[in-house]
Amino acid sequence: MKAVFEEQVDCYRHKQCHKSKKSGKLKWAMMEMWPMTDPVDNSPAVLVKRYNITDTMQSEHEANVRQSSLQRQNEELEQASLAIQEEKERLEKEAQSLAQQLQAVLNDKFVPQRDFDADTPIDKTLKMMQTIIGGGVPTVQDALDLRFILSKSDTDLRQPVGLKQQLMADNRLDSVVGMSMLQLLQGDVVNSDAAVKRVAQRHAGPTAPWTLNADIQEDDEPEDSESRMDELSDGQQEFVPYCVMPYVERLLQAAEKNWQFDIFGLAEATPGNTLSLLAFHLFKQAGHVKKFSLDEGKLCRYLHKIEQGYDAGNPYHNSLHVASVLQMTHMLLCHGGLLKSNAFAGSLHLASYWSAVVHDFEHGGLNNDFLIKTAHPIALIYNDQSPLENHHLAAAFGIWIDPQCQYMTKQASPELVRMGRNCAINQVLGTDMKKHFDIVSRFQAVFKKPPSSNASSHGSTTPTGHSQDWTSIKPEDQTLIHQMVLKCADVGHLAADPKTHKRWAYQLEEEFFRQGDKEKELGLPVSPLMDRQQTGGMTRSQLGFFGIVGIPLFRAITELFKDAQPMMDGVLANYRMWEAAAAASTPP
Repeated sequence: MKAVFEEQVDCYRHKQCHKSKKSGKLKWAMMEMWPMTDPVDNSPAVLVKRYNITDTMQSEHEANVRQSSLQRQNEELEQASLAIQEEKERLEKEAQSLAQQLQAVLNDKFVPQRDFDADTPIDKTLKMMQTIIGGGVPTVQDALDLRFILSKSDTDLRQPVGLKQQLMADNRLDSVVGMSMLQLLQGDVVNSDAAVKRVAQRHAGPTAPWTLNADIQEDDEPEDSESRMDELSDGQQEFVPYCVMPYVERLLQAAEKNWQFDIFGLAEATPGNTLSLLAFHLFKQAGHVKKFSLDEGKLCRYLHKIEQGYDAGNPYHNSLHVASVLQMTHMLLCHGGLLKSNAFAGSLHLASYWSAVVHDFEHGGLNNDFLIKTAHPIALIYNDQSPLENHHLAAAFGIWIDPQCQYMTKQASPELVRMGRNCAINQVLGTDMKKHFDIVSRFQAVFKKPPSSNASSHGSTTPTGHSQDWTSIKPEDQTLIHQMVLKCADVGHLAADPKTHKRWAYQLEEEFFRQGDKEKELGLPVSPLMDRQQTGGMTRSQLGFFGIVGIPLFRAITELFKDAQPMMDGVLANYRMWEAAAAASTPP
C-alpha cells in the first residue's frame, strides 16, 4: 500500500506463495495493485487482481535446476579437459625427454664428449682406491702419474690436473677462448704489473679516477649504501605494495612453479620493482613472514634498498639478473627436491632466499680480476680474496643491521640468525668461480657414491645408485648443498628457454665488452673475449663453458635430486642449440 499511495507507482506487483488446502502443494499467485478512486465516496482505493502463476514458477524452477545441472556438468567437463590436457602435456614432455635421451645415447651425446678431464688429484686418488677396494689393480703408469702429481709442491688438490694445458689443448676452444676460461676459473692470466704501477701512481699523486659504479670512486672514500639510500623518500623506500594488480599476481604465481619462467615479462609489468616484489611474494608464500614473525614494513624497506643498490646500467649484473637467480633458487628448493632433505632446516630456507637477493649487491659490472689488477680499494680491503663477493655480503649486512630495515623481530632466536648468516656467507662466497672446482669436487666426493658402496644403513635411494640418510647429514656437507644451489641458480639462465638464455648471454657479452673498453682506457691489457674490436666475444666460449662448467655442475646436483631434471633438460637443450650453431658456423 505504501508503494501505491506514498510512492505513487502506476502498478505494484509482487509474488505470493501459499499452500493449497486441498492438495497441500505450494501455489504461486501474482498480485497486482492498481491505484484508483472509490466511485462512491471519491476516496483513494486499490484495485487488486490476482493471477495463478504456479505453472510458470514451476517451469522457471525446473529451468533453473536444469541450468545449474548443465553448468555443473560444464565445469566438470572443463576440469576433466584440463586434467586430460595436463596429462597429455606431461606425457608428451616425458616422451620427448625419453626420445632425446635415447637418441643421445645412440649418438653417444647425452653426456657431451670432451677431452677435458675435470678430475682433481683428490678425485683421482679416490677412484684409484675404489678400484683397489673392488678387487681391481691400477696400472703402474696410473700409480706413477698420481704419485708425481701429489708430490709436486704447487699441486692444488681441488683443481683439475693441468687445467691450463687442458684448456689450451682443447680442440673446441681457440687460444683466446681457452685463456678466457682460464681467467674465469683460476684468475687473471695477463700481466698484472699494471696493478703495481697503479698503486705507485696513487701514492705519487692524483690520477683520473674510475668507478666501481656510478656512486663509488677509487680515490674518494666510498660512500656507504645507507647515505645513498637516505636520498630516497620514505614512500620510495617502502614501495613494495601489499597487494598488486591481478595480472602481476598471476605472473608472481607462475614464478612459483615454472622452471623456465619469463623474468623479462615480469620486469615489463613491474618496472623498477621486479626484485623486491618477487622477493616479498616468495618470502610471504613460503610462510617465512609468519613463521619468523618478520616485520613486513621493514622487510619491504630492506628489499627496496637492496634493489636500489643494483645498477640498472649494467647489462647483466643488475636487479633483473638477481630476480632470475632468486626464482631459480626457489624452484630448486621447492620443486627440485632440496627441501625434502635435511639440508635446509630451520632458517636456512629463508637464508637461501636472502643470499639470492643480495649475491651481487652493488656490483659495478667489473669482475674480480679487474679490481685486483687495478688495486681497487675493495680488492685491497679483502686482500684480493673474492673482493666482490665479500663486498656484496658486507654491504648487504650493513643495511640489514639498520634499525629501519631490521625486519627480524626479537622473537627470532640468536641461534637461528647465526645459522642463517653463516649459510648466506658460505653461499655468496661460493659464487666466486675461482672456487668452482673445489666446491663441485667436494660435493661429488661426498654425495656421488659408487654403486657398489654399502647402502645397508642408508635411507631413500638416489638416482646415483646409492641411498642418502638425510637425518644424519653433517653440517659441512649441508654447506656444500647450500653452495651448489646458489651456484646453479647464479648461472640458471643456462636452463632457461633458448630465447631467454640467448638474451642473457649477449647481455653478459656486452658487459664484458664494456670492461674491455675500460681496460683500454686505463692502458691495461684487454682480458680475453672482452675486446669488442675482435671477432666474437664471450658467446664464442659457450660450448666450452657448457662442457667444462655448466653441464657437470647441473648434472652433479640433478643426480642427487632427481626432481631437478627439468632444469637439466633445459641446459642440454641450450647446449645442443650452441652445438648446432657451431656446426653451422652461424650465431644461434
